[in-house]
Amino acid sequence: MLGRMSDDSGRCPTCGRPRAGNFCAHCGERRLGPHDHTLRHFLAQMLEAFTNADAKIFLTLRTLVFRPGRLTADSLQGKRKPYIPPLQCFLICNLIFFLLHPLIDSNTLTTDLHTQLQYTWHKEIAQTLVTARLAVRGVTLEAYTKDFDLAAVTLAKTLVILLVPVFSLAVGALYWRQRRYYGAHLIFALHFCAFWLLLISATMALTNLTVRLLRTIGVFPSADLMGRSIIAFSLAIMTSYLFLAVREVFDREATGVTALKALALGIALNLALQAYRFGLFFLSYWST
Repeated sequence: MLGRMSDDSGRCPTCGRPRAGNFCAHCGERRLGPHDHTLRHFLAQMLEAFTNADAKIFLTLRTLVFRPGRLTADSLQGKRKPYIPPLQCFLICNLIFFLLHPLIDSNTLTTDLHTQLQYTWHKEIAQTLVTARLAVRGVTLEAYTKDFDLAAVTLAKTLVILLVPVFSLAVGALYWRQRRYYGAHLIFALHFCAFWLLLISATMALTNLTVRLLRTIGVFPSADLMGRSIIAFSLAIMTSYLFLAVREVFDREATGVTALKALALGIALNLALQAYRFGLFFLSYWST
């Protein structure tokens, strides 16, 4: 009977096989008890779900930030129960970044039209295409910028995941001698890119605070100077983090070799970011 509050039959309702005890020996389904449909049981399950999820997220993010490479190493060794999965970790960090985006004023991933036209390696291509579009449509740059920037923010929320497979190829190229499956490089890339998203958020928040403090004493640093400073600072942090992470995940090599590979991976991520911005420009351009 559908409304029955307990299961007294001798067969598992999931797999249909004979069952002895509270759990099915074949599929693991738990026997339905008399209190499983009560409000108290439902509230207890909900509280447990939220508590466990929060605990896992906190432990995962803490390990991600303060123990470089540990999440990947544990995952590859089969220790996955205490943490949230790598993809979910990346998506949560991506969510954190875009929730903070209006506050930290970062265009690292969203890359507004002004940045595309003035501060990217493909700016001349972008200027040519945008100038032609404005002439054809008869609209002002200000009006077109609003549509473009809105499209860029929307597209960036999903396109940022493309950085992961590109970066994982660089990891695989540097560590191909260790004969790892591609999935291992992909997990490493997911965890590092998740850390990188948190690093961007922290770096831009610190940059904005620094600029405001400097302005209070009459110092107005140029955008070009701040941009170069941010890149240098981020690259230094990324290289240090990568150095510790690869030593944790991959077979140990000479310190100098590991440092060079960490620097190469940091540069590879920046190159992947430039390619991402190029792709984001064209997608935003064709959708507006």
